[in-house]
Amino acid sequence: MSFTKACCSLPPVQSDYTPQGEIINLGDLPVYVVGPKDATKAIFVFYDIYGFHVNTKQFCDILAKNCGWKVVLPDFFRGDYYNTSDLGDKEKLMKWWVNTASTEVITPDVLLVEKYLKDGGVKKAGFAGFCWGAKVAVQLTATLPFFLGAATIHASIVDIADAENAGAPILNLPSKDEPDMTEYMAVLAKKPFGDKCKMVRFEDMHHGFCGARGDYTNELNAKRASEAIQLTVNFFSDLFSDSSA
Repeated sequence: MSFTKACCSLPPVQSDYTPQGEIINLGDLPVYVVGPKDATKAIFVFYDIYGFHVNTKQFCDILAKNCGWKVVLPDFFRGDYYNTSDLGDKEKLMKWWVNTASTEVITPDVLLVEKYLKDGGVKKAGFAGFCWGAKVAVQLTATLPFFLGAATIHASIVDIADAENAGAPILNLPSKDEPDMTEYMAVLAKKPFGDKCKMVRFEDMHHGFCGARGDYTNELNAKRASEAIQLTVNFFSDLFSDSSA
């Protein structure tokens, strides 16, 4: 298992972006939704440890515009995001992760959003996640077949076991701060869907460049984020086209 040092050291950036979507509530779970209301395809986004950050919503807005599908971003932590004052304390981060953000803890909320998508007419969907969200997105492909794949963007706590247990194609988009993922991709390549798994490394970007730690006002950052979004759209376009669902 490899822990990205930048994950617990880089704070979120400030942004004055105005999100284009809306917040709906599924019981006590707030969900940011953007894109066509009658879409039959959707991307389910998992944010990073800084939660409902405007940069993450901006990513969702651009993603929805580029693909023409519905994009949903649940607020799993319900406003109780990781405390920036604890940055650098790996022990606190791991304790928070286990108690608040583990796959087991969030699965009921994921199922709630899955039902919302299906009830709304969505026939095909995929996961996309940053940092913490990238890891759980891969893990959930092992148990939730409705989601046809996962795009992981600057993933944290990279673990070969997640690749071994993956149940659908994976797109990996690491930054310069993520560990070497050669072995991870080799494991995925041996899967029945191995030919659909891909990786593109962004060597000139830091951990978090698409999420809360990105700066969409920076020309290069915005360009690379747009490239990551288009790679995500292309990945799911291929998966959705191949699916008979």
